[in-house]
Amino acid sequence: MTTTSIGPVPSAQVRRYIESLAPQVNYWGRDLSALRKQVREHALAFQGPLEQVASVETVDAGGVPSRLYRPRGNEEDVLVWIHGGGWMLGDLDSCEGIARALANRAGCAVLAIDYRLAPEHPFPAAFDDTWSAIDWARRNFSRVAVGGDSAGGNLAAAAALRARDSQVDLALQLLVYPVLDSTMDTTAKRRFVESYSNFAGWGDYGRTTHERIGYLWGAYVPDELMRRSPAVSPSRAKTLSSVSPAIIITAEHDILRGEAIEYASRLRRDQVPVELHDYAGQIHGFFEKLGVMADAIDAVNKTGTALRRAFTNHGTALRTPSENHS
Repeated sequence: MTTTSIGPVPSAQVRRYIESLAPQVNYWGRDLSALRKQVREHALAFQGPLEQVASVETVDAGGVPSRLYRPRGNEEDVLVWIHGGGWMLGDLDSCEGIARALANRAGCAVLAIDYRLAPEHPFPAAFDDTWSAIDWARRNFSRVAVGGDSAGGNLAAAAALRARDSQVDLALQLLVYPVLDSTMDTTAKRRFVESYSNFAGWGDYGRTTHERIGYLWGAYVPDELMRRSPAVSPSRAKTLSSVSPAIIITAEHDILRGEAIEYASRLRRDQVPVELHDYAGQIHGFFEKLGVMADAIDAVNKTGTALRRAFTNHGTALRTPSENHS
């Protein structure tokens, strides 16, 4: 008997999203300014209606241009939010929808930071800006959490390691499909390239994704030896013991999924409370697509609950390590 593999299957939400996309010019590696504009417009198109918050303030967070979103009734707690975009794309406008939603669900202020981008500002610029913003937040709020998506999740995880080593108490690290390891030639990534050669009408999604990640790493950390540092690849840390509690969001059809799940396992082995939500049928980037993805709304709700618990417990959130495959 012969069996035929149909390949990875996206969720209905993802399929509708893909079908709604208009053809786009490929600016990768050709025109960075046009690529940044394209990515920004895409983010704005799918973030959904902006939620109302009590106030939005432009602030200088330790030298880092930032926006501070405040809900009603909480002046003590703040989430430092670091947008994704491969360390070279994204801005404050592109993450405004998610920043407002997180402020309302978590009931805390959200400090969205406009960190310096590669290739104009390679490592450690973004990492330094993240730490400067955290330091500012610590001087202006009682309790601080850090979080980000994709490259922002990388910076959040790296900052949590630095906080541990500096004896700085963070209530929680929120890692949304984070980049955790610069190694490109892994079994999981090779398997992704092979398995996603024709994904839901997106062409050779696996190979294209792999090539773009390699391009982004080259822009952010040109020195390959430097990529071994835990400040660049948090999974290279010798131990994760005593790092801040974590909530990790992953997507089934994401080249980064394996390293995030392994990171959650390492946190658990090192006795760090961790909550993992793995979204079946989903793709990288879904978390901020509140206008078209029901899973994004669910993930933000779960994140808000975890943040409220973390702040209530003064940084001892998620006391019982758990795993939840959504």
